[in-house]
Amino acid sequence: MPSVRPSQLAIMLMGAGIPLLLLIAWIAPALWVVSFAGITAIALLIAIDAMAARSSRALHIDTDVPPVFFVGTGNPFSLKVFDPKRSYLPSIQVRPEFSDAVVQPETLTLSPEGEVSYELHMRRRGEAKLEALWMRWSGPFGLAWKQMRLPADLARAINPDIRTLQSDALRWIAREADFGIKSQIDRGDGSEFDAMREFVPGMDRRSVDWKASARHMALMAKEYRTERNHNIVLAYDTGRLMCEPLGDISRLDHAVHAGMLLSYASLRGGDRVGVYGFDTQPRVMTGLVRGNAAFGKLQSEMARLSYSTLDANYTLGLTRLSAGLNRRSLIVLFTDFIDTAQAELMVENAARLAKRHLVVFAVFKDEDLEALALKEPETPEDVTRAVIADNLIQERRTVIKRLSRLGIDVLEAPAHQFSSALLNRYLTILQQERI
Repeated sequence: MPSVRPSQLAIMLMGAGIPLLLLIAWIAPALWVVSFAGITAIALLIAIDAMAARSSRALHIDTDVPPVFFVGTGNPFSLKVFDPKRSYLPSIQVRPEFSDAVVQPETLTLSPEGEVSYELHMRRRGEAKLEALWMRWSGPFGLAWKQMRLPADLARAINPDIRTLQSDALRWIAREADFGIKSQIDRGDGSEFDAMREFVPGMDRRSVDWKASARHMALMAKEYRTERNHNIVLAYDTGRLMCEPLGDISRLDHAVHAGMLLSYASLRGGDRVGVYGFDTQPRVMTGLVRGNAAFGKLQSEMARLSYSTLDANYTLGLTRLSAGLNRRSLIVLFTDFIDTAQAELMVENAARLAKRHLVVFAVFKDEDLEALALKEPETPEDVTRAVIADNLIQERRTVIKRLSRLGIDVLEAPAHQFSSALLNRYLTILQQERI
């Protein structure tokens, strides 16, 4: 059952009319009956307006939402309210009630046609649920509102935004005429068939194809190839610090977007790509896959990277990662830290990993922290905050310098430049043939 509330117009009418009627009754007591009748008339008008308001059963709701939502961008959400029996609609306001993965929209006012469109923004990956819809509508005089909460059952997956990945990757690849991810092929060895050719002395006699030889009336042999491509591992620290917001979304979601761009470009070039995620222990381990068709699998696995409230265990996480790799690989470690004390185990284990592999330490530049350190103080509290911010920046630089001395590549970039900076670094590494 809908509840009834007076509208702003009714409140203004009561606020102006009742004091006036009471003043008349005070000045002329003989007219108190008139004043009482006036107050009663106002209340009666509001009651009549409420009763004349459209029944909730007469109003129907349609929603138009995409099959999937994306984190880090606006998602269209359209709603229409209509009455099949009457074209005229009262003034209607709605407020969708979503689960906490969605930034809650404000109260929306529908157009005279009963329609409204809105962009929804997601806080994180997962699932968006429309749990209920608050709706209120006015009576014909605009003096009363009917309001009710309508349960809803609408759910959509929230995925990383991949819609621009293909164009972004191709744009960056096109910049590099000598794009370095072409597979190097050694013919004559290996297990993958390459071509059929006439047998010549020195070739392995086991490669002779007797059926093909009979057809060609000559001795034919199978030639095999060994592809020497690269192993790329996207390693995600999914611990507490990576789940903190950076702008509208978490650091982890920024890193996921950058990783998907890199994986798309790498797979197109013939490289093998794997995804690894850990907090207190390994959570996601895909193994290495190749081919354009494998991108869907990597996308699904990256969508599974959870938001942990615990600190990452670098010793267990990176040791387990290293044990699963049988050849030198490029490991992109997406992580973050606050101070040197917290970073100690991270640095030690990353250095151990860098003895066998090429490690790129990918962190986000904290522009808010730098702005706080550079801000001109106006109060003693501002001075304190600036000093603390500057100390944290210096400790961060100390850790980064130490990582560089240990032979670890460090990529530090703002969130809005992170994806392009990572792809640039990858292309540079390939051109320098460091893996």
